[in-house]
Amino acid sequence: MSGKDSLDWKSKTNSNVGSCRPAQCNCIQFLQIYQQEAMKRVSNFDSANNYKLEPGYEARARRIASVYAKIFLETEAGGDPTLLGRYYWMGLGAFASKTVAMVFSAFRSEVAYLTGMLNSDDALNAFAKGNLWLFMDISVWHYLWSASPDSFKKCKGQRNTQNFVDLRTSINNMPWSSCLSDINYLRVTSEINSAFGLLPSIESKFKAKSTLSSKFQAAQTDLLDHILYVAVQEQKNILQKIAWEDASLQANVKDQRGWFLSKVSIDQTLALSSDYDISTLKKRRRGTGRGGLGGDAKSLREDPWSAPPKGTILENYDSRMVWINNVAKKYHKLMLDTDGRNFLISELRVIATWGNSKETGWILPSSNEGKR
Repeated sequence: MSGKDSLDWKSKTNSNVGSCRPAQCNCIQFLQIYQQEAMKRVSNFDSANNYKLEPGYEARARRIASVYAKIFLETEAGGDPTLLGRYYWMGLGAFASKTVAMVFSAFRSEVAYLTGMLNSDDALNAFAKGNLWLFMDISVWHYLWSASPDSFKKCKGQRNTQNFVDLRTSINNMPWSSCLSDINYLRVTSEINSAFGLLPSIESKFKAKSTLSSKFQAAQTDLLDHILYVAVQEQKNILQKIAWEDASLQANVKDQRGWFLSKVSIDQTLALSSDYDISTLKKRRRGTGRGGLGGDAKSLREDPWSAPPKGTILENYDSRMVWINNVAKKYHKLMLDTDGRNFLISELRVIATWGNSKETGWILPSSNEGKR
């Protein structure tokens, strides 16, 4: 049963993602179709046109990581395998959402959530809110470009969830939809314009080369600029406003910087791999870890992980961006190296298989704003 206290929603727009271009339908219809696609990716099909948002925080973050990985790998809707890598941020985004999933899966997170210790229940809810609504923003821009760059350019200025007449009720019933006013109802930003404005140049350079290595080398400056523009969109325009400015999340991360809690808190290192546990990746780096999944970490020229610099204040945008920029540059350096790129792509292919993840752990009364 759908409603304001439910995670159920009904598809009302055309479900054929290949059938709508502004030549056949107007911009609002075009935008709604791909907003609905994003909603479907994090929902479970019920019957007919009925869906239910996946309630589990970890499972949803895994699904989001999977979509990001598939967009990078050009295996999502409208993808073009000859342009693998043009959506450069998406690979890094997949590793980031995997890290979010890891946080939700941690036993320490579950205990803290159940006890409310250090406002952890509210803090984790804020974390889940950011993960979900960033996805609702950034994935759709990529779907739109893959569907039609010309239509993207024509319609981008009309994106505004308040005008999505067929989807408005379903969107507004999603958890934390009240945050839409804080992120301008997913309207286009200067960072999106800049990031996607680089895609014609990236695509042209890719098409002029025959090997993946030569494509990445030819477009390397554009690729790095692209990822940094999207990073600002992600961190400043979305996450800072709806997650990091949340008082409970701020208090929680501040408490974790204390001497004792810093010793027992979850390791904040971002692993550029499919591994949850950074220690597992470090074993693989030494050649003593698992085999058969993902890439060869031992042969890499540098470590495929990045820890926040000492003194990083995560809730402070400028402080956090020092680390984010470091991560982006490390990712870029690995992508420009043949062994590094092969490793990252292999890891992304593992993450891409997570698209049907379902929650097996905790879902509490306060999860998803109490919606069921």
